[in-house]
Amino acid sequence: MKPWTRYLYMIWLIVSKDIQVEWRGKQGVPVMLVFALLIVFLFNFALQLSPELQAGLAAGLLWVSLMFASTLGLNRSISLEVENKALDGLLLAPMDRSAIFFGKSLSNLFFTFMVALVLLPVFSLLYDQNMLHLNLLLVIFLGVSAFTSLGTLLAALSIQTRTRDVLLPVLLYPLALPILIASVEASRGILSGQSKFELQSWLFLLLAGNFLFYAAGILFYGTILEE
Repeated sequence: MKPWTRYLYMIWLIVSKDIQVEWRGKQGVPVMLVFALLIVFLFNFALQLSPELQAGLAAGLLWVSLMFASTLGLNRSISLEVENKALDGLLLAPMDRSAIFFGKSLSNLFFTFMVALVLLPVFSLLYDQNMLHLNLLLVIFLGVSAFTSLGTLLAALSIQTRTRDVLLPVLLYPLALPILIASVEASRGILSGQSKFELQSWLFLLLAGNFLFYAAGILFYGTILEE
């Protein structure tokens, strides 16, 4: 087996392992989804906004829901590896540490994106917006990918602390703020009918965030885990 083929195979093994664990336990994605839906319904019925204001609110509320739901998934993802010394088994496996980072990042991306796919029809119904848009799906994918890659890296940084459930959001949200702003602005532009040319600066920022966070994971993830 060629080195790059083996590398991709190791990534796939980690992703498939996380999906199988979630499928058997069903404790991660359902909790993320219920939490996100609760935020959506509470804001919808509490604010009682006009249709014009609801249109502007939908993009921001979508990303608030995804951000908090994804944080729950990130905390659970790392806590599962701590239980029963599963992380030690991953570190002893004959694979590059960056493969672990990519595997965990992609599994977190998959779970959060699944939650987003369920939320979009709900937003379309409650906020009278066409959320089932291919360009919006692209923005969600890029934004969630950047957020979960950064979250995966920071979750490894906080794994050895007793307050990791609290420390992760404290570290994650300030660093992810540019990505969240770009995601909200791009989503709002798509919902208001702006062209891709008008949104290209936000899309470039999302692409740059993905490149930066994945590169940081490749460089530092192994060192963080070994510490």
